[in-house]
Amino acid sequence: MLFKHSLLVLCCLVSFTLRAQTSSLEGQILNTKTGEPVPFATLGVPGRGLGTVADEQGRYLLRLPYSLRDTLIVSCVGFSSAVVLPSALATGQRVFRLAPQEQILREIKVEHRRLHPALLGYTKEKGDIFWIGGSSGKRTVENEWGWEFGTVLKPVRRTYLEEFHIFLSANNYERLRFRLNLYALEQGRPGRALLSQDIQLLCTKEQRGWLTVDLRPYELELEAQPVVATIQWLQSEKADPEDKYFSIPVTRQSRQVMVERENSQAAWTTHDMQPSLYFTVMTE
Repeated sequence: MLFKHSLLVLCCLVSFTLRAQTSSLEGQILNTKTGEPVPFATLGVPGRGLGTVADEQGRYLLRLPYSLRDTLIVSCVGFSSAVVLPSALATGQRVFRLAPQEQILREIKVEHRRLHPALLGYTKEKGDIFWIGGSSGKRTVENEWGWEFGTVLKPVRRTYLEEFHIFLSANNYERLRFRLNLYALEQGRPGRALLSQDIQLLCTKEQRGWLTVDLRPYELELEAQPVVATIQWLQSEKADPEDKYFSIPVTRQSRQVMVERENSQAAWTTHDMQPSLYFTVMTE
């Protein structure tokens, strides 16, 4: 009994010390052109597991160690990233502004060619293990948002994306939001971002099974070269702090095709696995 009591006191002291060493930054991310909020923008410290995602009104809560003296990167699909220096944070800057990227309309050539329906990715509902994302036992989960997870895909011909699908084997959240990202494959990892439009998946009422988003309105086209498709965790809601998680089935592979990172600026890791994630496409 004495041992347990001493351990409890020690845990409380450690918890207090960790809280005392953490600084909470609160502010908002705005559009430089319109002054309006930038919904679900991401914030992250390059190369570290520190970051978060803003809400629908561009408001964020970011917890950083007091000793941190690194640069902060603020970004969102369709905007140029903003670099926030440590000196700006030290002087109290908490409102960050992102400039919209100019959208260049590409010339569309109408050609009479035969297209074939196909699938790109892994379509199985079952896997060897479940890859779990969650925050069970935590009342605040904003430091979990921004987690990103996906796979390498290799279209062999010019391909037009029609639908995106990902399978949730478990989901205990009342509301769960993801963003779809596409990257060029560079040195075996995600590199240059390919999307200029914000494409999101919204799950409600503990939705499970295949989640689908219609991509036809976005007119997305892939060349015959490897790309990386990921989902990024943007938001979650559940009143009960316990039993909060979602999971995606993954299957072991003989090569590294699955990628993951903790937030928008963390380092990518790769795994010899394949998640249940695919596209419905039309291919030449």
